[in-house]
Amino acid sequence: MSSFAISGISPLSGPQSPQTVTTAPAAPQPAPQAPLPAPEDTVTLSTSAQAQAMYQSGQSVSSIASSLGTSVSVVDSYLGIASTVAVPTSVGGHGSHAAPAKAAAPAAPSPAATSTAPAAAAKS
Repeated sequence: MSSFAISGISPLSGPQSPQTVTTAPAAPQPAPQAPLPAPEDTVTLSTSAQAQAMYQSGQSVSSIASSLGTSVSVVDSYLGIASTVAVPTSVGGHGSHAAPAKAAAPAAPSPAATSTAPAAAAKS
């Protein structure tokens, strides 16, 4: 708010005389700031890079998958996480279709055993 002082007031009789008005200097107004320029360089991360950044910030794989709108297995592949598949096994019981164990193949006879075998047969 500006203030001003008036000096030299004269009565209004007859023709109007010029009045002298002295005002105090106005406070300087701050210059309007120019709007910030729009960023010219923008980077768009790939889905894989977004997943890696989210994982490094501590988010779970399932949370990342939900945020990116993809499956957990896809996020695992982005992160290089080898997925493990649980294979059910059964140990006997009803409905067990386990393959029978293979018998061990007989060992080939040693050369010493074959050379003495005919001699032993000849002695009898």
